[in-house]
Amino acid sequence: MAGGNQPDPDEIERRLRELSQEVGQPRVHEPPARERLEAAKAPQQKAKRKRNGGVLTALAVVFVLLAGGGVYTWLRVAPPSWVHASGRATASAPATPKVRPTTATVSPVTSNGPPADPFTGSPADGWADGTAGIAIPAARAHGQYTTAQVRAAYTMTRKLLTAGNLDWPVLRGGAPTAFANLLTKQERKVFLAGLHTTALDKDGSEKNTRTWVTSFAPGSTQFVTTVVKVHGTMSAGTARNSGIEVLRIKVDYLFVFAVEPPGKPADWMRVVQQQFGYVDFAQWDDPGGALEPLVSLGSGTAGVQCDARDGYIHPDFPQGPPDSVQASGAPEDPYSLATPSESSGSSCHNATRT
Repeated sequence: MAGGNQPDPDEIERRLRELSQEVGQPRVHEPPARERLEAAKAPQQKAKRKRNGGVLTALAVVFVLLAGGGVYTWLRVAPPSWVHASGRATASAPATPKVRPTTATVSPVTSNGPPADPFTGSPADGWADGTAGIAIPAARAHGQYTTAQVRAAYTMTRKLLTAGNLDWPVLRGGAPTAFANLLTKQERKVFLAGLHTTALDKDGSEKNTRTWVTSFAPGSTQFVTTVVKVHGTMSAGTARNSGIEVLRIKVDYLFVFAVEPPGKPADWMRVVQQQFGYVDFAQWDDPGGALEPLVSLGSGTAGVQCDARDGYIHPDFPQGPPDSVQASGAPEDPYSLATPSESSGSSCHNATRT
Protein backbone atom coordinates (compact mmCIF):
# COMPACT_ATOMS: atom_id res chain seq x y z
CA MET A 1 0.00 0.00 0.00
CA ALA A 2 1.26 3.49 -0.80
CA GLY A 3 1.79 5.75 2.17
CA GLY A 4 3.27 9.02 3.27
CA ASN A 5 1.76 10.98 0.37
CA GLN A 6 2.22 14.72 0.74
CA PRO A 7 -0.16 17.44 -0.52
CA ASP A 8 0.51 19.60 -3.53
CA PRO A 9 0.11 23.25 -2.37
CA ASP A 10 -1.46 24.40 -5.66
CA GLU A 11 -3.98 21.54 -5.56
CA ILE A 12 -4.80 22.36 -1.95
CA GLU A 13 -5.58 25.97 -2.75
CA ARG A 14 -7.63 24.93 -5.77
CA ARG A 15 -9.73 22.55 -3.69
CA LEU A 16 -10.20 25.19 -0.97
CA ARG A 17 -11.60 27.60 -3.57
CA GLU A 18 -13.89 24.93 -4.97
CA LEU A 19 -15.05 24.00 -1.50
CA SER A 20 -15.83 27.61 -0.68
CA GLN A 21 -18.06 27.79 -3.76
CA GLU A 22 -19.74 24.46 -2.97
CA VAL A 23 -20.57 25.12 0.63
CA GLY A 24 -21.94 28.56 -0.10
CA GLN A 25 -25.04 26.93 -1.58
CA PRO A 26 -27.71 25.66 0.86
CA ARG A 27 -27.91 21.90 0.69
CA VAL A 28 -27.85 18.87 2.89
CA HIS A 29 -26.48 16.03 0.81
CA GLU A 30 -23.00 17.30 1.58
CA PRO A 31 -22.45 19.12 4.88
CA PRO A 32 -21.44 22.70 4.05
CA ALA A 33 -19.53 25.31 5.97
CA ARG A 34 -21.39 27.32 8.51
CA GLU A 35 -23.09 30.27 6.84
CA ARG A 36 -23.51 33.60 8.53
CA LEU A 37 -27.19 33.53 9.17
CA GLU A 38 -29.80 35.59 7.46
CA ALA A 39 -31.41 38.11 9.76
CA ALA A 40 -31.29 39.62 13.19
CA LYS A 41 -33.81 38.21 15.64
CA ALA A 42 -35.99 40.84 17.31
CA PRO A 43 -35.16 40.70 21.06
CA GLN A 44 -38.65 41.74 22.04
CA GLN A 45 -40.16 38.79 20.19
CA LYS A 46 -38.01 36.33 22.09
CA ALA A 47 -38.78 38.00 25.40
CA LYS A 48 -42.50 37.81 24.65
CA ARG A 49 -42.21 34.15 23.68
CA LYS A 50 -40.46 33.33 26.92
CA ARG A 51 -43.04 35.19 29.01
CA ASN A 52 -45.90 33.38 27.28
CA GLY A 53 -44.64 29.87 27.77
CA GLY A 54 -40.92 29.63 28.34
CA VAL A 55 -40.47 27.84 25.03
CA LEU A 56 -37.05 28.24 23.44
CA THR A 57 -36.51 28.22 19.71
CA ALA A 58 -33.21 26.36 19.73
CA LEU A 59 -30.84 26.72 16.91
CA ALA A 60 -28.55 24.27 15.23
CA VAL A 61 -25.10 25.51 14.44
CA VAL A 62 -23.66 23.49 11.61
CA PHE A 63 -19.86 23.54 11.61
CA VAL A 64 -17.43 22.42 9.02
CA LEU A 65 -15.28 20.16 11.12
CA LEU A 66 -12.48 17.85 11.18
CA ALA A 67 -12.97 15.53 14.13
CA GLY A 68 -15.44 18.04 15.19
CA GLY A 69 -13.26 20.60 13.40
CA GLY A 70 -13.00 21.17 9.66
CA VAL A 71 -12.05 20.56 6.11
CA TYR A 72 -9.69 23.48 6.50
CA THR A 73 -7.19 21.41 8.42
CA TRP A 74 -7.42 18.26 6.42
CA LEU A 75 -6.69 19.98 3.17
CA ARG A 76 -3.40 21.13 4.60
CA VAL A 77 -2.18 17.77 5.88
CA ALA A 78 -3.34 15.20 3.32
CA PRO A 79 -3.33 14.96 -0.46
CA PRO A 80 -6.72 16.31 -1.61
CA SER A 81 -8.58 14.50 -4.36
CA TRP A 82 -12.27 14.92 -3.60
CA VAL A 83 -13.70 16.88 -0.70
CA HIS A 84 -17.20 17.00 0.70
CA ALA A 85 -18.16 19.92 2.85
CA SER A 86 -17.86 18.30 6.27
CA GLY A 87 -14.34 17.08 6.09
CA ARG A 88 -11.72 14.97 4.47
CA ALA A 89 -10.98 13.87 0.98
CA THR A 90 -11.93 10.76 -0.90
CA ALA A 91 -11.43 10.07 -4.56
CA SER A 92 -14.79 8.36 -4.80
CA ALA A 93 -17.39 9.98 -2.61
CA PRO A 94 -19.32 7.65 -0.31
CA ALA A 95 -22.81 8.31 0.94
CA THR A 96 -21.77 11.62 2.38
CA PRO A 97 -22.65 12.87 5.87
CA LYS A 98 -25.50 15.34 6.05
CA VAL A 99 -26.04 18.63 7.79
CA ARG A 100 -28.04 18.29 10.97
CA PRO A 101 -30.44 21.22 11.19
CA THR A 102 -32.33 21.25 14.46
CA THR A 103 -35.39 22.52 16.19
CA ALA A 104 -35.92 22.96 19.81
CA THR A 105 -38.87 22.96 22.04
CA VAL A 106 -36.73 22.82 25.13
CA SER A 107 -37.27 21.36 28.55
CA PRO A 108 -39.90 23.44 30.34
CA VAL A 109 -38.80 26.07 32.79
CA THR A 110 -39.72 25.02 36.32
CA SER A 111 -39.64 26.87 39.60
CA ASN A 112 -37.54 24.23 41.34
CA GLY A 113 -35.05 23.39 38.63
CA PRO A 114 -34.64 20.18 36.64
CA PRO A 115 -36.08 16.82 37.73
CA ALA A 116 -33.89 14.11 39.24
CA ASP A 117 -33.48 12.63 35.77
CA PRO A 118 -33.24 15.52 33.28
CA PHE A 119 -33.54 13.11 30.34
CA THR A 120 -36.99 11.87 31.34
CA GLY A 121 -39.52 12.50 28.61
CA SER A 122 -36.91 12.74 25.87
CA PRO A 123 -35.79 10.06 23.39
CA ALA A 124 -32.44 10.00 25.22
CA ASP A 125 -34.05 8.59 28.36
CA GLY A 126 -33.28 5.00 27.37
CA TRP A 127 -29.91 5.61 25.73
CA ALA A 128 -26.60 4.45 27.16
CA ASP A 129 -24.50 6.66 29.42
CA GLY A 130 -21.23 8.10 28.19
CA THR A 131 -18.70 5.82 26.50
CA ALA A 132 -21.06 2.85 26.86
CA GLY A 133 -23.00 4.43 24.01
CA ILE A 134 -19.98 4.19 21.67
CA ALA A 135 -19.95 0.43 21.23
CA ILE A 136 -17.33 -1.19 19.00
CA PRO A 137 -18.89 -3.55 16.43
CA ALA A 138 -17.53 -7.00 15.72
CA ALA A 139 -14.52 -6.59 13.43
CA ARG A 140 -13.87 -8.41 10.17
CA ALA A 141 -11.34 -7.93 7.39
CA HIS A 142 -12.05 -5.41 4.62
CA GLY A 143 -9.99 -5.36 1.44
CA GLN A 144 -6.30 -5.43 2.31
CA TYR A 145 -7.03 -4.59 5.94
CA THR A 146 -7.01 -7.42 8.46
CA THR A 147 -9.50 -8.08 11.23
CA ALA A 148 -6.93 -6.86 13.74
CA GLN A 149 -6.43 -3.59 11.85
CA VAL A 150 -10.17 -3.02 11.63
CA ARG A 151 -10.55 -3.65 15.35
CA ALA A 152 -7.72 -1.20 16.06
CA ALA A 153 -9.36 1.42 13.82
CA TYR A 154 -12.66 1.00 15.66
CA THR A 155 -10.84 1.46 18.96
CA MET A 156 -9.08 4.63 17.78
CA THR A 157 -12.33 6.06 16.42
CA ARG A 158 -13.97 5.45 19.79
CA LYS A 159 -11.09 7.27 21.49
CA LEU A 160 -11.47 10.23 19.14
CA LEU A 161 -15.21 10.49 19.77
CA THR A 162 -14.68 10.18 23.51
CA ALA A 163 -11.89 12.75 23.68
CA GLY A 164 -13.81 15.17 21.48
CA ASN A 165 -17.25 14.89 23.09
CA LEU A 166 -17.01 13.32 26.56
CA ASP A 167 -13.84 14.78 28.10
CA TRP A 168 -15.04 16.84 31.06
CA PRO A 169 -12.19 19.39 31.14
CA VAL A 170 -12.87 20.04 27.44
CA LEU A 171 -16.64 20.16 27.91
CA ARG A 172 -16.08 22.88 30.52
CA GLY A 173 -13.92 24.89 28.12
CA GLY A 174 -10.50 23.53 29.07
CA ALA A 175 -7.51 22.49 26.99
CA PRO A 176 -8.33 19.62 24.57
CA THR A 177 -5.05 17.82 25.27
CA ALA A 178 -6.33 14.25 25.01
CA PHE A 179 -7.95 14.93 21.65
CA ALA A 180 -4.86 16.68 20.26
CA ASN A 181 -2.65 13.76 21.25
CA LEU A 182 -4.69 11.40 19.04
CA LEU A 183 -4.14 13.45 15.87
CA THR A 184 -1.33 13.05 13.39
CA LYS A 185 1.60 15.39 13.87
CA GLN A 186 0.50 17.80 11.15
CA GLU A 187 -3.15 17.87 12.23
CA ARG A 188 -2.15 18.44 15.83
CA LYS A 189 -0.03 21.43 14.88
CA VAL A 190 -2.89 23.10 13.02
CA PHE A 191 -5.42 22.23 15.72
CA LEU A 192 -3.39 23.72 18.57
CA ALA A 193 -2.47 26.81 16.57
CA GLY A 194 -6.11 27.69 15.87
CA LEU A 195 -7.71 27.22 19.27
CA HIS A 196 -7.93 30.93 20.04
CA THR A 197 -8.20 32.65 16.67
CA THR A 198 -11.23 34.69 15.71
CA ALA A 199 -10.22 34.93 12.04
CA LEU A 200 -12.53 33.87 9.23
CA ASP A 201 -11.79 32.20 5.92
CA LYS A 202 -12.63 33.99 2.67
CA ASP A 203 -15.97 32.16 2.59
CA GLY A 204 -16.86 33.44 6.06
CA SER A 205 -16.31 30.13 7.86
CA GLU A 206 -14.44 30.08 11.15
CA LYS A 207 -10.76 29.22 11.36
CA ASN A 208 -11.14 28.61 15.08
CA THR A 209 -10.33 24.94 15.71
CA ARG A 210 -12.13 24.82 19.08
CA THR A 211 -15.09 23.75 16.94
CA TRP A 212 -13.34 20.43 16.38
CA VAL A 213 -14.47 19.38 19.86
CA THR A 214 -17.61 19.80 21.97
CA SER A 215 -16.74 22.60 24.37
CA PHE A 216 -19.12 24.89 26.25
CA ALA A 217 -18.08 28.52 26.73
CA PRO A 218 -16.29 28.90 30.09
CA GLY A 219 -18.54 30.44 32.71
CA SER A 220 -21.66 30.12 30.56
CA THR A 221 -22.87 26.71 31.63
CA GLN A 222 -23.24 24.34 34.55
CA PHE A 223 -24.01 20.68 33.98
CA VAL A 224 -27.13 19.40 35.69
CA THR A 225 -25.55 15.95 35.77
CA THR A 226 -22.31 14.34 34.67
CA VAL A 227 -24.37 11.78 32.78
CA VAL A 228 -24.23 12.29 29.01
CA LYS A 229 -26.62 10.22 26.94
CA VAL A 230 -25.07 8.74 23.79
CA HIS A 231 -26.59 6.92 20.83
CA GLY A 232 -25.27 6.05 17.38
CA THR A 233 -23.44 3.69 15.07
CA MET A 234 -20.08 3.03 13.46
CA SER A 235 -19.18 0.71 10.60
CA ALA A 236 -16.11 -0.24 8.58
CA GLY A 237 -15.34 -0.48 4.88
CA THR A 238 -12.78 0.62 2.30
CA ALA A 239 -12.63 3.72 0.13
CA ARG A 240 -10.23 5.58 -2.17
CA ASN A 241 -8.52 8.59 -0.65
CA SER A 242 -5.74 10.45 -2.45
CA GLY A 243 -5.14 7.56 -4.78
CA ILE A 244 -4.84 4.81 -2.20
CA GLU A 245 -7.22 2.35 -0.60
CA VAL A 246 -7.99 3.40 2.96
CA LEU A 247 -9.85 1.77 5.78
CA ARG A 248 -12.88 3.99 6.40
CA ILE A 249 -14.82 4.00 9.66
CA LYS A 250 -18.19 5.74 9.23
CA VAL A 251 -19.80 7.23 12.32
CA ASP A 252 -23.06 8.90 13.29
CA TYR A 253 -23.57 9.69 17.00
CA LEU A 254 -25.73 11.88 19.20
CA PHE A 255 -24.58 13.31 22.54
CA VAL A 256 -27.21 14.82 24.86
CA PHE A 257 -26.26 17.16 27.73
CA ALA A 258 -28.45 18.57 30.51
CA VAL A 259 -27.30 22.11 31.31
CA GLU A 260 -28.30 25.25 33.18
CA PRO A 261 -26.89 28.77 33.50
CA PRO A 262 -24.78 29.30 36.64
CA GLY A 263 -27.01 29.91 39.65
CA LYS A 264 -30.25 29.55 37.68
CA PRO A 265 -31.39 25.92 37.85
CA ALA A 266 -34.94 26.83 36.84
CA ASP A 267 -33.61 27.80 33.41
CA TRP A 268 -32.28 24.33 32.61
CA MET A 269 -32.44 22.70 29.19
CA ARG A 270 -30.95 19.93 27.07
CA VAL A 271 -28.39 20.41 24.29
CA VAL A 272 -28.11 17.79 21.54
CA GLN A 273 -24.83 17.46 19.65
CA GLN A 274 -24.44 15.26 16.57
CA GLN A 275 -21.13 14.02 15.19
CA PHE A 276 -21.26 12.37 11.79
CA GLY A 277 -18.88 11.52 8.97
CA TYR A 278 -15.91 9.18 8.80
CA VAL A 279 -12.30 8.51 9.79
CA ASP A 280 -9.88 7.26 7.14
CA PHE A 281 -7.00 5.04 8.27
CA ALA A 282 -3.77 4.56 6.31
CA GLN A 283 -0.02 4.88 6.81
CA TRP A 284 -0.18 8.63 6.29
CA ASP A 285 3.09 9.74 7.91
CA ASP A 286 5.09 6.52 7.87
CA PRO A 287 4.82 4.05 4.95
CA GLY A 288 6.03 1.25 7.18
CA GLY A 289 4.27 2.25 10.36
CA ALA A 290 0.90 1.75 11.99
CA LEU A 291 -2.37 2.99 10.54
CA GLU A 292 -3.16 6.62 11.42
CA PRO A 293 -6.49 8.47 11.40
CA LEU A 294 -7.53 11.34 9.16
CA VAL A 295 -10.77 12.57 10.64
CA SER A 296 -13.67 13.95 8.60
CA LEU A 297 -16.56 14.71 10.93
CA GLY A 298 -19.34 17.24 10.67
CA SER A 299 -21.54 18.38 13.54
CA GLY A 300 -24.83 20.04 14.32
CA THR A 301 -25.97 21.34 17.68
CA ALA A 302 -29.53 21.86 18.89
CA GLY A 303 -30.27 24.30 21.69
CA VAL A 304 -27.52 26.84 21.10
CA GLN A 305 -27.19 30.47 20.09
CA CYS A 306 -26.34 30.90 16.45
CA ASP A 307 -24.40 34.15 16.68
CA ALA A 308 -21.36 32.80 18.59
CA ARG A 309 -18.07 32.90 16.67
CA ASP A 310 -15.53 31.84 19.28
CA GLY A 311 -15.69 28.09 18.66
CA TYR A 312 -17.55 27.39 21.91
CA ILE A 313 -21.11 26.20 22.47
CA HIS A 314 -23.35 28.90 23.98
CA PRO A 315 -26.67 27.37 25.10
CA ASP A 316 -29.74 29.40 24.18
CA PHE A 317 -31.30 29.24 27.63
CA PRO A 318 -35.06 29.93 27.76
CA GLN A 319 -34.64 33.03 29.91
CA GLY A 320 -31.20 34.01 28.61
CA PRO A 321 -30.24 36.97 26.44
CA PRO A 322 -31.80 37.04 22.98
CA ASP A 323 -29.90 35.68 20.02
CA SER A 324 -29.00 38.14 17.30
CA VAL A 325 -29.82 35.87 14.36
CA GLN A 326 -32.97 34.22 13.11
CA ALA A 327 -33.41 30.47 12.69
CA SER A 328 -34.78 29.32 9.37
CA GLY A 329 -35.86 26.17 7.58
CA ALA A 330 -38.38 23.45 8.31
CA PRO A 331 -38.21 22.09 11.88
CA GLU A 332 -36.30 18.84 12.22
CA ASP A 333 -35.83 16.37 15.06
CA PRO A 334 -32.33 16.61 16.60
CA TYR A 335 -32.76 13.14 18.15
CA SER A 336 -32.96 11.50 14.74
CA LEU A 337 -29.97 9.95 12.98
CA ALA A 338 -31.92 10.01 9.73
CA THR A 339 -30.56 11.99 6.82
CA PRO A 340 -31.91 15.56 6.80
CA SER A 341 -33.77 16.79 3.76
CA GLU A 342 -32.21 18.68 0.86
CA SER A 343 -33.96 21.85 2.01
CA SER A 344 -32.16 21.84 5.36
CA GLY A 345 -29.35 23.97 4.05
CA SER A 346 -26.30 25.08 6.01
CA SER A 347 -27.66 27.81 8.28
CA CYS A 348 -29.13 27.63 11.74
CA HIS A 349 -32.41 25.77 11.57
CA ASN A 350 -35.41 25.31 13.80
CA ALA A 351 -35.75 22.08 15.77
CA THR A 352 -38.75 20.26 17.16
CA ARG A 353 -37.34 19.73 20.63
CA THR A 354 -34.30 19.31 22.83
